[in-house]
Amino acid sequence: WPPVPPDVDMSTFELETPELAITGNSMLYRVKGRPGIVYKGRGLDREYELQKAAGDCAIPVRGRVMLKSYDGEIICMGFPMDLATPLIVPWVPAPPPAAVLPPNRHRDIIHQMIRLIERLHTKRIVHGDVRLENMLLDSQGELRLCDFGTARYVDEDERAWEGGSTWHYESPNRLLRSEQMGWDPAPPTCEDDLYGLGLSIWHLYTGRIPNEDLAGDDLGLKERQRK
Repeated sequence: WPPVPPDVDMSTFELETPELAITGNSMLYRVKGRPGIVYKGRGLDREYELQKAAGDCAIPVRGRVMLKSYDGEIICMGFPMDLATPLIVPWVPAPPPAAVLPPNRHRDIIHQMIRLIERLHTKRIVHGDVRLENMLLDSQGELRLCDFGTARYVDEDERAWEGGSTWHYESPNRLLRSEQMGWDPAPPTCEDDLYGLGLSIWHLYTGRIPNEDLAGDDLGLKERQRK
């Protein structure tokens, strides 16, 4: 201590309020004095490392924000990353109507989506939560992924993974593995990413959230997945 750059001490890091967006269990803030940068609160070390390892497939991260507790423990509180334009507006505080790109942009974005997931898998990384809400356009108009909180390395021990899933994007095969393994949810695979990619393309064209008619109906969703 103090942190080695690009990591920074939490006490030197100023955020603008209110929050820019709320996504799942995290909050996004603009950073005072750093235009073009947002801070993801509650981002963990593992998420940071996987997003960094994803390279040109992910929104670039800019170090970690660290806190030294009273008992001397050093904790990652979150991390700054480049500001990017979401394909779907994040929930603040409730989901707005889905944003649908003009039809003349669909083909280009879909090709980018496919290439993006292919590149990520060549890096031996599974994202685990492929959906439009986690796809953003960087300052050059290139599509990138965010939210690597459910990601994992293809070759790592499945027991090392701790994460969740977005219920309406969960694949039938993942449901089956969950039942066989006794895990809920089962660790994601490349095939699960491809299933999420297919639903994301459908979401892009229709403007409708997959399986939204079964919101909160876990049994109904599982029955649909089995079919």
